[in-house]
Amino acid sequence: MKDSVLSVKGLHKVFRKSTIPAKSNFREALSHSWYNLFKKNSLTRKEYITALQNLDFDLGKGDILGIVGRNGAGKTTLLKIMAGILQPTRGEVIYKGRLVSILELGAGFHPDLTGKENVYLNGALLGLSKTEINHRFDAIVEFSDSWDYINEPVKQYSNGMYLRLAFSIFTHLNLDILLLDEIMAVGDAMFRQKSYNQISALANSGTTIIMVSHNPHEIKDICNKCLWLEAGKMAGFGNTVEVVDQYLEESFLLNINKHKDPDNQGYFMFWPEGFSVKDEILINRFGIKACKKHSGSPILLTDDIEICMEFEKLKNNKSIEVTFCILSFYSTWILVESYGIYDSFHQQVVEKGSYTCKCFIPAGVLNFGVYQLGFLVAKEEKLIYQIPGLINFKIDFNSTDGVKQHLAKGAASILKPIGNWVIERGF
Repeated sequence: MKDSVLSVKGLHKVFRKSTIPAKSNFREALSHSWYNLFKKNSLTRKEYITALQNLDFDLGKGDILGIVGRNGAGKTTLLKIMAGILQPTRGEVIYKGRLVSILELGAGFHPDLTGKENVYLNGALLGLSKTEINHRFDAIVEFSDSWDYINEPVKQYSNGMYLRLAFSIFTHLNLDILLLDEIMAVGDAMFRQKSYNQISALANSGTTIIMVSHNPHEIKDICNKCLWLEAGKMAGFGNTVEVVDQYLEESFLLNINKHKDPDNQGYFMFWPEGFSVKDEILINRFGIKACKKHSGSPILLTDDIEICMEFEKLKNNKSIEVTFCILSFYSTWILVESYGIYDSFHQQVVEKGSYTCKCFIPAGVLNFGVYQLGFLVAKEEKLIYQIPGLINFKIDFNSTDGVKQHLAKGAASILKPIGNWVIERGF
């Protein structure tokens, strides 16, 4: 890439691990070492672990790259090589300008020094003059909301206070490239939002940011590019929404249901003997599908959705209400719907017997992506059972006439209603 700020070329990293059988005491360990020194068939085994394999990508000025992948995929190893902490086995990382890494917040703090002293200490370690730190000091303290305790030793700080101040220091520097490793969960919800805005502001000013996160929705919200690592290999790179959705589908969606409906291999669970809920109902079948389609068919963005539960009520005279819930893949509650809250359905499930309840959701409420489906059961308006994330399901993107597919597939919102636009010339 001609105007790249950072280039990764043919990056490969292999670790060598020597494994020596454990010994009960020093004498046996020493004897074993001397024995291996003169023997060809040593019991010492050299194991080679390939952490990264031939990675190639480029980033431009102001890019925000999110790195996703399961534990052990090589994410932190990649950041450490970029930061110069590790050397690659082969390949190289080339970058322009000043690079700062935040791989462990607060690693440069001294516990006996005050927050103010640690601000100046970290600034000096990063090459800033006292004048430059003075210029940034108020903004750092204001952002971290630490005026009340900035003159106290950091060993007296709570974990959240400690991390907020550390994050604030690093994100108020003039730098070209910033590396972040799983540090976006610092502080409370309000501070996290401030952190997102600060990262966006840095990118808008031209800083290239590379961040690792196990939260795909966080990556979607912040990053314009995404790298998916799988066992050290590049499984995907490019548009954030597309790569994250591929990662979720490949990593999680293929192993979802323990009890597949034998006749309908879709997003349904099936209990031949019935799934008992507090000896009140036996659930036989539960799931979600596209309306007017076989339950094994993909659910498309333009499909109306049907959620269905079949169950047996075991007792008379007590009403049962079933609530369906849809959550984001990372458990944010999106939609909750129950027949029990509507007068027209009140007291409909009272007598024992077989029941089928369905809920229909029109197309366009949910955007394409991966979601969770679950249910709650109440008896006489009192909750007796809930399992919000029972089934993972996917809504597929499908193009329609007049839609710019390459742009529409980048829309990362959870809701996707069709807006009514009016465009006129003039005011």
